Amino acid sequence: MGFKDGINNVRPGQAPNEDLPKQFDEVVWASGEGPTWMEGGSYLVPRWIGLSLEHWDRTPVDFQEEVIGRHKASGASIGLEAEHHSFGLERIGPEGAPVIAETAHVRLGAPSQNDGAQILRRAYSYNDGANFTAERWPPWRQAVMLDAGLFFLAYQRDPRTGFTPIFDTMSRLDALNQYTTHTGSALFACPPGVQPGQFIGQTLFG
Repeated sequence: MGFKDGINNVRPGQAPNEDLPKQFDEVVWASGEGPTWMEGGSYLVPRWIGLSLEHWDRTPVDFQEEVIGRHKASGASIGLEAEHHSFGLERIGPEGAPVIAETAHVRLGAPSQNDGAQILRRAYSYNDGANFTAERWPPWRQAVMLDAGLFFLAYQRDPRTGFTPIFDTMSRLDALNQYTTHTGSALFACPPGVQPGQFIGQTLFG
């Protein structure tokens, strides 16, 4: 979609800050809130998200930036210059409206808007060619649409306090929803790593 992706993602060794209040280990690795065999593991939520790129590419850049909450060229938050500056979600413009729109993608995914919820995000683009569509009613339009989008992965210590509250907020309010279609989703329990002489999943079967 032409925007820098994953800028505000939790990283190992990163100190908590205004936009990311939790440390990497606290966000990603399961602990005492679940079964003992998952301690040190992580829960994965994958989602297959189709993007209406033809619609997006016909959208003026200034509206794209309002939808995302970032400048397209630099990756900086709206009204700022540096890519890695804090969002500054509290900023108000001269007309009294938030500088970053209430429905902007970056605002609705921020921990401050979701009771502190954070995830480790990984995303990969896909392109499965094109789909031909034909209407069976007037005006009998036909079209070829690109079958492309995002394979989204979210790792967290507990999906109930990670992905779920973030998705609940975004599914209702995110302006980006007009360009996306979620076609698949799952939840996986990824057991902890192994030491020499152990096998994967030993904490579950041992």
